[in-house]
Amino acid sequence: MKKFLSVIMVSFALVSFAQDQPIKYNQLPKTGQQFINKHFGAKQVGSVMLDDDYFSKEYKVYLVNGTKVEFDGNGSWKEVDGNRNTIPTGFVSTKVLNYVKKSFPNTTITKIERDRNEIEIKLNNGLELKFDKNGNFKKIDN
Repeated sequence: MKKFLSVIMVSFALVSFAQDQPIKYNQLPKTGQQFINKHFGAKQVGSVMLDDDYFSKEYKVYLVNGTKVEFDGNGSWKEVDGNRNTIPTGFVSTKVLNYVKKSFPNTTITKIERDRNEIEIKLNNGLELKFDKNGNFKKIDN
C-alpha cells in the first residue's frame, strides 16, 4: 500500500509540475523571438507560456489577434494556428505553397503544423492537406 501511495504522489507531482506557466517574451529562445519578429512583429505578442514537463519544454505564444504559435524547446516552430484567420506564409516551403496555390487557388492557409515526418495544413475552406517532411503532397483530410 505504501508503494502504491508513493507512486500516486510522484505521478501527481509530475503532472502538477507540467502545467503552463507565463513567462516574458525575452525568455523565449532567440530562434522563436526571431521567428515572431520576422513574421508577426513583437508588438503583436499578447502572452507567452512555457510548458516545462519532466522530459521536454514547449513554448506557446499568443498574439493579440488570436493566433497561437508553438515552439519546441529550441525555439523552432511546431505550429502556427490563426484560429480560422489567414496566417503569414513566409516560413512555409515553396513546394508546399506552390501546391496549395495551384490546387486550391482561392484559399488561404489558416493553420500549419509540423513534426519530424509530416506537415499538415488547414485551409480556410476546411480542408486539411498532408505533406511529407520534404513538402511532397500525401493526402487530403476533410
